[in-house]
Amino acid sequence: MKARHLTPELLDELPPEASEAMASRLDLYVLNTLMGHRRAWRSWLRREFASIPPRALAELGCGDGAFAAENFLATFPEGNGATLFLVDRAPCVADITLRTLQRAGWNVYVETADVFDWLSKPRPLDAICTNLFLHHFDDTTLARLLALASHAAPLFAAMEPQRGWLGLAGVAALPLIDAHAVTLHDARVSVEAGFRAREVSTLWPRDGWLCEERRAFPFSHWFCARKL
Repeated sequence: MKARHLTPELLDELPPEASEAMASRLDLYVLNTLMGHRRAWRSWLRREFASIPPRALAELGCGDGAFAAENFLATFPEGNGATLFLVDRAPCVADITLRTLQRAGWNVYVETADVFDWLSKPRPLDAICTNLFLHHFDDTTLARLLALASHAAPLFAAMEPQRGWLGLAGVAALPLIDAHAVTLHDARVSVEAGFRAREVSTLWPRDGWLCEERRAFPFSHWFCARKL
């Protein structure tokens, strides 16, 4: 599997309230655990903000907000008035998720917006996070997104599918967890659109940044850019 190949994902086209969409989001919750994403994100957040808690974070492609609610709350159980932007063109963040974050002291803004428009408007941010989001964009469009992100925050991190035979082997095993048909389709095309080596770093603006990019666990790909 040499080159990235993009195919539209079914979940992106389904209404958030559709039963197929809800089933697939539940599968994603399970898969994030099995792939070690929760553990990896919490370790990274604790390391990056060990001395000073974040004042403002953003998640691009937030979906139902489960990523933020679990990982940010687990890492920073007391928000202390920090701001969290949940950005998606069609967010489906449940009221209980918002209330849980707000009770913990987070100021939460659910932003229904095109990510390019949202990044173009300056706002104070300590970091931008994305989980299984960047692979939706072809290289040209992704380079534009990353350029905007480099102006929006001094720290950017993403966990993505690792492109290759091992990822496809993982997809082949998904029936063992009774994954929905939408998940089976989207998992395969996600791997085909995923990353390897230093493909994201090549698209990130080079001057004044330190980029880390590597395989993460068996099936995932990690990228982090830190302003020097």
